Amino acid sequence: MKTDLPFPSPQHLATFTAFYAEINGPDSFDQKIEQASGVWSAEVHCSRGPILEKAGMAMVEMRGGTVDGASADIRLLQTLAWPVSADVPGLIIMASTSRMEGGDVIITFYADLIAQNGTAGESDKQAFTAAMRTACEKHGLDLAEYQAFLTGRGMLGACAAECGMLYFFEESDAAFLDDCIKAALQAYRLILDSAGSRAWGDKDRVAECRANIREWMVTQDYGVKVARQNGIPDDLMGIYGFPPRV
Repeated sequence: MKTDLPFPSPQHLATFTAFYAEINGPDSFDQKIEQASGVWSAEVHCSRGPILEKAGMAMVEMRGGTVDGASADIRLLQTLAWPVSADVPGLIIMASTSRMEGGDVIITFYADLIAQNGTAGESDKQAFTAAMRTACEKHGLDLAEYQAFLTGRGMLGACAAECGMLYFFEESDAAFLDDCIKAALQAYRLILDSAGSRAWGDKDRVAECRANIREWMVTQDYGVKVARQNGIPDDLMGIYGFPPRV
C-alpha cells in the first residue's frame, strides 16, 4: 500500500543498499523481502559480511492505517548497522513522515551511533557530530537544539551514543534532511575506515547491550507500537532492525 508522501524516497533506500554493498560487497545481501497486507507494505534488505555483521534497511508504508485510533498515512525509512567488531559503534538512521487525520505532515528524523559495548569512543562521536553539524550549518541551522532533544532520552535501551540528532521537522525541511542522511553515511564510512582491527570487546557486555537494545525496541519504540496497531509483524521488523545474535 503506497502513499503519496514524497520523503523519504525510494532513492534513499537505494542509497543505503549501495552504501552497504561498498562495505560488505555486492553479494552480501540476503534475498529481498517484499510484503504487503491490508493498509501496509514493506521492502526489506539485509547485508551480512566481513565488516558489518548485519546491516538492515527497510521502507515501510502505511496508507489509511490507524495511530492510537486516528487515521494516518506513514512512510518510514530505517537502517541499522552492526559491525563485526563490537568496539566499533553501530549506526541508526530513521526518517518517518506521517500525515495524521486533521493534522499537518510531520517528519521525525533520528541519526546516531550505537554503542554496542555500552560506550562509544570519543573520536567516533566527535566525527559523527562534526558531520551532522556541517549539514546543519549548510542550512543555517543549529545542531545543538536537535542534540539537546536527544540527550537523556534513553534511546535504544540507553545504548545510543547521543552524538547525532533527533527532532521533528516539516515537509519543507526535506532537502536539509537529505543532506543529514548523506552526512551521517559519510561520517560512518570514515569511522569504519579508521577502525582498523579493533577487538571484539567484552562478549558478555556486548550481549547485554544488544539484548537491552532489542528489549527497548519491542517494548518502548513508538514505531514498533504503531506497526503492531496495523498488523505489521515483529518478525518483519526484526529482520532489518534487531541486533544480531540476540
